[in-house]
Amino acid sequence: MTVSLCSCAGCRKKEETKAKEKETIELWHYWDIPDNQRHLEELVEQFNKMQEDIEIEVSYIPDEDFKKQLALAMSEEKMPDIAVVDSSDFQFLHHMKAFADLTDAIPELKEYNEKALEPCTIDGRIYGQPFGVNCTGMFYNKKLLEENGCEVPESWEEFQETAAKISNEDVKGFAITALQTEESMYEFLPILWSMGGDVYRIAEENSKKAFLLLDQMEKEGSLSLQSISLTMGDLTNQFLKGKIGIMFNSSMAIDSIREGNPDLEFGVAPIPGGETSVSVAGGEILAVAENEKKEYAIRFLKFLADKDRMKEYIDAFGFLAPRQDIMEQQFAEDPEKRTFIKCIRLPGFVRFLRNGHGFP
Repeated sequence: MTVSLCSCAGCRKKEETKAKEKETIELWHYWDIPDNQRHLEELVEQFNKMQEDIEIEVSYIPDEDFKKQLALAMSEEKMPDIAVVDSSDFQFLHHMKAFADLTDAIPELKEYNEKALEPCTIDGRIYGQPFGVNCTGMFYNKKLLEENGCEVPESWEEFQETAAKISNEDVKGFAITALQTEESMYEFLPILWSMGGDVYRIAEENSKKAFLLLDQMEKEGSLSLQSISLTMGDLTNQFLKGKIGIMFNSSMAIDSIREGNPDLEFGVAPIPGGETSVSVAGGEILAVAENEKKEYAIRFLKFLADKDRMKEYIDAFGFLAPRQDIMEQQFAEDPEKRTFIKCIRLPGFVRFLRNGHGFP
């Protein structure tokens, strides 16, 4: 009888231990900015501690490998429970294997900016939760421009002349990400579009003008040849070290520049253009796998979608908030970051990116 009671007590302990085990939710991301990695870990730690049944585990996959690894995992039915997906990739990946429908699961999505939701909306249903929005702007080294008698360029002619004037043996006027990744599109497409070109008409004269501009700058010695191997993170490092005078980047680069070189005086302005400046707006979207753990994953997305919580974390990531009411209040004391909010408001300025193509 005693043995039997002990045995039952042991069973109860095992059952209690099993009941307390958390459901593990795997999250993949590709952010290579150390601050963003840290901020994400902090959010995950906060969520993990505030409840007892879910444990989010974060995995970093380098950007150049991320899309391939995620697509492979999806094809093998091994997709992570949550993936941070670039807005330009979202619909391509969704059509490989549908993500979970979040339309009715997360009421807060009704308050999100329609443009931010556009890349993850299919047939009126929402299959992703925008984490943050960004757009490209022009970063310039103030000292280099002043020393060479240059104003901030507003046209492509002024841009080409300025890049040539500030170039020397140690400094290149301009560099661009030219790897075969989505990052390169965010920098090149504003040039292509502002000249009247388009990826659908890449062989037409207006499209050729964009390539001709870069070709001329390379021959003049103002375009860095290192562009062919630079990621946007590399580009930021080159800029903060004073190796390049002008780059196209998003608001996410600002904190890295300030931390990497506090003495660097730089400004941010709209990318040059013709009659109207053009940029690419995009961002990151949280996608949830359609599997038995999706309800647990959705609880983490709800945690992130909370309005008051978003106010607390979004600025630290350098993103513009996907909620318009929060975006309008961001970066009140930060003129460089505030420039991106002004840019995204300009008529005709922003074209959101979806599957490599822009739409108004």
